[in-house]
Amino acid sequence: MKNNKELLYKLCLIVCSIIWGSTFVVIKDATNTMSSGFINASRFTIAAVILLAVYFKKIKNINKSELKHGIIMGVALFGGYYLQVLGMEYGSTAGKCAFLSATFCVMVPFLSWGVFKKVPDKYSVIAAILCIIGVALVSIENGAHITVGDGIILISAFFYAVNIMFTSEFSTRENNDTIILAFLQIAVVGILSWIVVLIKGEMPQVYDARAVMGVVYLGIFATALCLLMQVIGLKHINSTSASIILSLESVFGVMISIAFYNEVVTPKLMAGFAVIFIGIIVCETKLNFLKQKISIKKSITGNYKNNNNSKHLDANESAL
Repeated sequence: MKNNKELLYKLCLIVCSIIWGSTFVVIKDATNTMSSGFINASRFTIAAVILLAVYFKKIKNINKSELKHGIIMGVALFGGYYLQVLGMEYGSTAGKCAFLSATFCVMVPFLSWGVFKKVPDKYSVIAAILCIIGVALVSIENGAHITVGDGIILISAFFYAVNIMFTSEFSTRENNDTIILAFLQIAVVGILSWIVVLIKGEMPQVYDARAVMGVVYLGIFATALCLLMQVIGLKHINSTSASIILSLESVFGVMISIAFYNEVVTPKLMAGFAVIFIGIIVCETKLNFLKQKISIKKSITGNYKNNNNSKHLDANESAL
């Protein structure tokens, strides 16, 4: 029964990865007529209203612990989402954004080192080096410079890492309800986004129907549904498995951007994607699958040798 439940939570996170992979194209399209602040303000407001309507009886009983931790998670999440959309607004492509955003998986161990004094292992260091190489291949254009949009998205990945770290920590505490935490962080992002919109005067003058439908899609599926499933999933699945599944968002993002956004794929770009993905796998799996294969191979070889030795001994005893 426990394994079935864990499989269900993993499937939920896979659904999140697919939906979030599709958002890079949707966001890129929406930024043609809407500002990054307005897109986030709208989608998170829609999501907050949905969760409030569905879980009002539970949400009205928010305690101090949930309020504090929900605000912390929300501030970190706001930094990630706002800067990600801003990065695409400043020229980063949907596919590049997908893979650069996935570097949050490698950042988490080092953030935990700084916050919780947990020293990262050698696999995290190797993965960080691989990701730096991959980011260089993906981000550096012909003029040998990293674009402003790419740099902004890398900073957004840092905020995502902070959010993942705190979500994993806070969602497992007894005094916290995962649904309330999900609502609070979504509401905080919505409020902060509207503040940015009002300060910068970013209300759109003309509303494009396609962009509006995109924002509605982001609000219902990519925000309300996915963030709720993510918080619940991080409570029941170990962080390693969850991170691997969530990192697939970048793979789905590139596949969708190539299929529907006609993004040009160069050998250098694909090489960068591959190196970053390998770095993520190294960081999250610690190459355990290779160790298991080597162990099995040694075990088979050892058994084969033992059997041969036994046969020789039996033959010698028969000769005697």
